[in-house]
Amino acid sequence: MTPTRAFPAIRISRLSESILVGLVASTLGACVLQPSSTKMNDLASDKGCYLCHRAEPAPGGPFPLAPSWKDIARRYAGQKDAEDRLTEIVVSGSGRGGKEHHWKGKVHDAAMLPNIKELDEDQARQLVRWILSFGP
Repeated sequence: MTPTRAFPAIRISRLSESILVGLVASTLGACVLQPSSTKMNDLASDKGCYLCHRAEPAPGGPFPLAPSWKDIARRYAGQKDAEDRLTEIVVSGSGRGGKEHHWKGKVHDAAMLPNIKELDEDQARQLVRWILSFGP
């Protein structure tokens, strides 16, 4: 009597095998490289981000000092260069001498100051990825 298999054998080509291995590795790599939400929240707190920003939009009242994480994530959702643009803003500030405001009319009339002394570019990029995760 020949033993039967519970699942049929699947034959895949070397190319398919390579693609599958690459997908699994990149998925695992992405999970490992992005710190937890708790760590990112702690980093934002330690670096003073919450002095101006909040996770949730403010419910009415005067303009907030800065946009919330959710407002930022919504505004930049689906934009290819969002991560690079926002990382640059976090590191270098949001305008030339306060004359350029990318949130004009929605938040207090102050530009974001450069944060290069508080954050290195890798930390800024990690924060931006985390902020963008608040989006739709």
